Amino acid sequence: MTTSPHITTDHDEIRRWIQAHHGAPARDATGALRIDFLGVTSGLEHLSWSDWFAHFDKDGLALCYPEPHIRGGTSAWFELVPRARTVAGAGSAR
Repeated sequence: MTTSPHITTDHDEIRRWIQAHHGAPARDATGALRIDFLGVTSGLEHLSWSDWFAHFDKDGLALCYPEPHIRGGTSAWFELVPRARTVAGAGSAR
């Protein structure tokens, strides 16, 4: 099966994807946004969704993940990428 990256800035889609993979919005000690999957990464501060998305938008980020896992799946691979990549045609944005 071929996978292709899906890039989105849609808050509802991002929240659904993160929750489907048992993740929670967080940031590290430097203030960088993270996703805490099953609470396995120590040192992360959990954020409310509204705070996480406020930083997500302010930082001009998008979520990139493999196309076959849009509706959940076994892989929780993802990247938080600059929104400029969405303009380059690497996926779809909000």
